[in-house]
Amino acid sequence: MFLVILGIIDIIVGIILGVSGFFDFAGISIIFIIGIIAVLKGIYSVVTALASGFYFDLLGVFDIISGILIYLAYSGIIYGFFVYIGIIMILKGLYSLVMGFVST
Repeated sequence: MFLVILGIIDIIVGIILGVSGFFDFAGISIIFIIGIIAVLKGIYSVVTALASGFYFDLLGVFDIISGILIYLAYSGIIYGFFVYIGIIMILKGLYSLVMGFVST
């Protein structure tokens, strides 16, 4: 169930990054909070991977990067590659959802 919740967060982050080029998210506080959640989720993922001896946690790094990019979108700074990172995050979230449902 925990993996399903993390997958839903990834999908929300991906949607925000995907549509950030079309909508103005500057100053919306819920976007800032979701960015903080994404960064904390990434830090948690990287730290637990390092503690278990896995030194190449690319998915946790994507969480940290997407959280930083959401903060940039909150600040009004938008680049064209945000859409591609958003697509990656949506795919990562769908993978987490499927693995969460299969493992329960």
